[in-house]
Amino acid sequence: MTINFYTIGMAGHIDHGKTTLTKALSGVDTDTLKEEKARRITIEPGFAPFPLTEKIHTSIVDVPGHERLIRQMIAGVAGIDLVLLVIAADEGVMPQTKEHFEILSFLKIHKGMIVVTKSDLVDDEMKLLIEEDILELTKDSVFQSFPVHYVDSVSMNGIDQLKKSIAKQLEDTETRSAIGPFRMPIDHIFSVKGQGTVVRGTVYEGEVHEGDELEIQPGSEKVKVRKLQVHKENVHNAKAGQRAAINLSGGSKLDWKRGHVLLTPDVFTVTETIDIVLTTGKEWSGKLKQRSSVKFYTGTAEVMGKLIFFDRNDLEGSSDLVFCQVRLNEAIVAKRGDRFIIRRPSPEETIGGGEVIDPNASRYKFGIQTVQMLQEKYKGTPGERVIQTLQKNGSLMAGELKKLTGIGNHTLDEVLQELIHEKAVYLINEFYMAETTFRHLERELIKKLAAFHEQHPLRQGIPKAEVVQSLKGELHQKVINGLIEMMVEYSAIRLTDQFIHLPAFTPHFPKKWEKRMSQAIHILEEKDLEPEELFTIYQNQQLPEDLYSDFKYYLIKNEKALVLQDDILISKNVFESAVNRLKNHTDPSFSVQEAKTVLNTSRKFLIPILECMDSKGYTVRDANLRKWV
Repeated sequence: MTINFYTIGMAGHIDHGKTTLTKALSGVDTDTLKEEKARRITIEPGFAPFPLTEKIHTSIVDVPGHERLIRQMIAGVAGIDLVLLVIAADEGVMPQTKEHFEILSFLKIHKGMIVVTKSDLVDDEMKLLIEEDILELTKDSVFQSFPVHYVDSVSMNGIDQLKKSIAKQLEDTETRSAIGPFRMPIDHIFSVKGQGTVVRGTVYEGEVHEGDELEIQPGSEKVKVRKLQVHKENVHNAKAGQRAAINLSGGSKLDWKRGHVLLTPDVFTVTETIDIVLTTGKEWSGKLKQRSSVKFYTGTAEVMGKLIFFDRNDLEGSSDLVFCQVRLNEAIVAKRGDRFIIRRPSPEETIGGGEVIDPNASRYKFGIQTVQMLQEKYKGTPGERVIQTLQKNGSLMAGELKKLTGIGNHTLDEVLQELIHEKAVYLINEFYMAETTFRHLERELIKKLAAFHEQHPLRQGIPKAEVVQSLKGELHQKVINGLIEMMVEYSAIRLTDQFIHLPAFTPHFPKKWEKRMSQAIHILEEKDLEPEELFTIYQNQQLPEDLYSDFKYYLIKNEKALVLQDDILISKNVFESAVNRLKNHTDPSFSVQEAKTVLNTSRKFLIPILECMDSKGYTVRDANLRKWV
């Protein structure tokens, strides 16, 4: 069963009941700091596990509502899939309600609902006034279509209905892609005695496993994943949409802070100059001059920078798309399509937000030509739109691509042919996949095989069915099979008897136990036609019990021994010698008694040996006789 992971954000004005609502939904009190308990406000974003159904697991992010804690609010809602905009029934829409609403709009949060808390405190007349407030706030926005729920977190009125509504919305919400490179903006760093440094955040994209080698950016610090937790439970991997705490080894740790990002190495851009498209908010009525200092927020990063215009010398109350550039005082990690917020540092206020066009920006001349160039870059060529859509979705058929990109059939066919020719896109069993995604999956599979070979040197490799199953939640089975076939074709991997392994790998004894395992085989040969249980031989060599299954599998798979019954194995050399002796001393057909005379072994072992000869095709049983084939 595939489990989908989502993050729910809780936003709204201070004291409107976000933390109490979080506790009513999840049973978890997210105010954990002493200051939060004392002041009864949320200072840092709090996180609570909230599994809705067997198939839908979520985390709730409870963000601060105080105007002086907007940075923490932005860091908290970055990466959410659905928002609950909380409004207290006894106060209605307040200043931070409006600011949170605008920030959520700039971050393009499309799923959510309005939750009116403390609803037991007001009458129907007051509820009508609140509904007017909500209509005024959400007019001409995606929030206008959000359902409104009246709840009371103390009496629990309306909580069950709210849970059902959340589950219903998430049922048809697209999950974040776990295919492709890993990225997790860090929002919390701490140390655990005896364990070292732990970083925490919401996984934006990709998947992380124990043992993965990653990097912290900015700074290019190489690190390795020691342990993983999701909501305080140890796990072997975490994927997009989940909250994860990751215990890291390596790196200096001295300069790590909120805003740094944990990444797959050598994939993402670290930059100080970014082309952006900016929209200002309804609530902002100020004026910004050319090269004004601003605070730039993306993911969990907050960095000072200057706003550069190319078609004006100042920005005043514009609701149009403004194509411009931000030049930052510090490097950050950014990617085309990332959302951002821009705020004035003094007096502090939200100016607007938008989308990253190009994280690898250059310096351009002032003029309309630059703006036109940025507009074209924002729109993207058909090829860029195809690749971006494929990177987001893993793999798609032509019909799905057409729907998601809006490119016509004829143009799409031409673009796909060109991209395939340039090896920017692969066609795999009727599905298209970006080259970057293909290479990432290839690297991950090779890394997985290398780790498996190191852990299980006695096994041939990973069963193909297991590899297919491990990727099935993200990709169609046809794609996975095609991917494996392509990798086999150009010798990146090999397939032997439905086991996938690295080309240079052959099963072998672990170096530490090589002599003792070889001795166990020698003893098996010495036992000749009356072998004792393999496990007894194995134990007598003082070999580790956890490797026994692999050792037995190795003997059978590599034809060092044959199974007579259960744990009784016979050396292959001994067996073949017995077959030759029988053949040389019996007629074309022979009885059990004749075989016993030739082989001089007890009936306990003789019958299984003869049955083994039948199964191997040396003989065929005919009533009480056996015939040589």
